[in-house]
Amino acid sequence: MHCIPASITKRCLGQRCFSFYTAENVFSEENMKRTMAKFASIKPVRIHTHQPAKKAAVLIPLCEVEEKVSLLYTLRASHLKSHRGQVSFPGGMQDVSDRSLEDTALRETKEELGIDPEQIEIWGSGNLIVTKGQTCVMPVIGRIKQDLRLEDLDINPMEVEEVFTIPLEDLCNPAYIGYTQFRNSWSLPVFMGGKRRIWGLTALMTNMCLSSLLPQKAYSHRIKHSQPVKMAKSLFS
Repeated sequence: MHCIPASITKRCLGQRCFSFYTAENVFSEENMKRTMAKFASIKPVRIHTHQPAKKAAVLIPLCEVEEKVSLLYTLRASHLKSHRGQVSFPGGMQDVSDRSLEDTALRETKEELGIDPEQIEIWGSGNLIVTKGQTCVMPVIGRIKQDLRLEDLDINPMEVEEVFTIPLEDLCNPAYIGYTQFRNSWSLPVFMGGKRRIWGLTALMTNMCLSSLLPQKAYSHRIKHSQPVKMAKSLFS
């Protein structure tokens, strides 16, 4: 009989093993390597037919809040010209001064939330996502090293209206996960386990992160759709 070590799974409630979501397991070096190997292997997602010239990057921030491993999200300011009032990860367009798209993600996080790059451990990045908005976006996974207190963040009101976090175990609760089916046949997940609904590109990247970060016992959601999202074989070098 194969026994699962107690250090890996302490107890399961139904089909959900809550020890998978602990900082000890999620932030282990072994899990970090496994996560980024899987994350980097996800084929470039192409939800637009043309290759855009503009590039952007977002940070998918892993953090620990009140001893719960969580993801951090922002609500974009309502006066912004694009995507105003939408839930997003910190990030933005690449600047000529950025040495890489990972630097773009760190710079934008500093500008939006006041988190210094030294406080963030970059795990790595995935493939570029080609969006409908004539931009390709690089998702970057990073861990905020210290315990996060939202009240200590230096939020930029010109860009961000609100900041909130959602524990991994809530994001993975199947009762709060759905999907949006679009007319052109591609679909995106929707997460409803936090204070705000997460949809669109942010939900897609959340799904990519969770499916790479956690074993299938902890997160097994698969997007339902009539046809798969078109994957690009090799859009970028």
